[in-house]
Amino acid sequence: MTHEETIKGFLEFYTQAEKLKVTLRHSWLSNPKRQESTAEHSWMVGLLAIVLSGELETKVNVLKVLKMAIVHDLAESITGDIPSFEDSKRKKNKHQAELKALKKLTKNLSPKIAAELLMLWEECEQKETLEAKFVQSLDKLEAVMQHNTANISTWQQGDYDIQPYYRDHLFNFDTFIRKLKDQVDIDTMKKIIKAKLRHRIDPIHYQRFKTNKKS
Repeated sequence: MTHEETIKGFLEFYTQAEKLKVTLRHSWLSNPKRQESTAEHSWMVGLLAIVLSGELETKVNVLKVLKMAIVHDLAESITGDIPSFEDSKRKKNKHQAELKALKKLTKNLSPKIAAELLMLWEECEQKETLEAKFVQSLDKLEAVMQHNTANISTWQQGDYDIQPYYRDHLFNFDTFIRKLKDQVDIDTMKKIIKAKLRHRIDPIHYQRFKTNKKS
């Protein structure tokens, strides 16, 4: 590619990727006037990766983790966000739709860069490498922590259905991450109980909460 072609392709990529800043997620911020954007969520996942990577039992490739964190929701600049509790056709087709969107988004970049972005996204989706497991856990952890930070009046019933112990199996790859998720789950339950909204969650979550507090 010539410099002119590279620049043209990059500017077209930027114009579409910028839409991630205005793509709203289901989660609300501590500022009750607005929801968070996907770009804000991705930034926070990256920040958590920097802060927490040194706590892992096994050394992780931090640069790769940061790249993965930035790319993991990039397709939402085209597809939009889908709440985790949504049960729909678009949720079932999410992987295919996001892969198609990423290919469209990166088609004007250099083949090398486009291939790297697609590779990072696919690796994250597969959840097999340590870096992918770390990013996946932070992605889910950040969502739960954001709900805990927001006013509980912004929660929908779907949040109560999935929020306690959300995607819990993704945190078993590392002892520190496991303990961190356990503490965040306790904080979630305390928030729900303090608001006198325990009736909105599955009773099994409350039983687990009581057991965890004793251990």
